[in-house]
Amino acid sequence: MELRELTQALSAGKPVRWKSSGYHVYWDTLPNGPAIVATFKSNGFTCALDMNEVKDCFLEEDNNGK
Repeated sequence: MELRELTQALSAGKPVRWKSSGYHVYWDTLPNGPAIVATFKSNGFTCALDMNEVKDCFLEEDNNGK
């Protein structure tokens, strides 16, 4: 996924994931400003995504059946 696609999907409220279906991607406000972050739902681990990690994002419905 490209950054433009990611920001459009997040703005539209689509279910964006990173690396696996366990990581949910969303906008968050960090101390230094807004960021795109991923939270692993089973344990709450959260990280801000770097530009070179955006390529590993996908829409949940695109991954069904794979």
